[in-house]
Amino acid sequence: MNSTKRLFIAVEVVPNEQFLEIYTKLKSTSTKLDKINWVQPNLMHLTLKFLGETPIEKIPVIAENLRIACKAASPFVVNIGKIGLFGSRYQPRVLWFRVNDAEILQHLHHSIEKQMRKLGFPRHIGNFVPHLTIARINKIDDKKRFLQHIAQNQTEQIQQLMVKEVILYESIFNGHTPTYSRCLRIELTH
Repeated sequence: MNSTKRLFIAVEVVPNEQFLEIYTKLKSTSTKLDKINWVQPNLMHLTLKFLGETPIEKIPVIAENLRIACKAASPFVVNIGKIGLFGSRYQPRVLWFRVNDAEILQHLHHSIEKQMRKLGFPRHIGNFVPHLTIARINKIDDKKRFLQHIAQNQTEQIQQLMVKEVILYESIFNGHTPTYSRCLRIELTH
């Protein structure tokens, strides 16, 4: 029996019609020569904190501290917008949608970080950049065409997202495709 679970804390995202339309257009630019792992729309989420392999006996105290971190938060709205890349234009690694108007989200992330550090989880290195990963890129055959396609599909706002809860997820890998199981939901009710 596995005594650890691969955990992360996130906000669930249910893509709307415009989100799915842009996602489909971007995905259709891939050729057989590209090596791109596209995130399935039903798995979209906005990660607030990655915990990694975690002993299952630690889950109750994580839950308690997550409740403390979310205690002062009320439901809020963020906007999912422009398309971005992590890596460089010459060697892109991750394709994502930016989350705009994310000041409240930044505060929530900071509160969660603070509570999880008390439990021994390392601090996130670098700035927290709220985003939705669309795809992980291993290789693009025609980068110029791919970047042009991104530019053609840019828009300021793709979807408004009402954030009403924070979820502790378990990530389970079955071959190449992960599945996510909800371990705990924390409603934002302040």
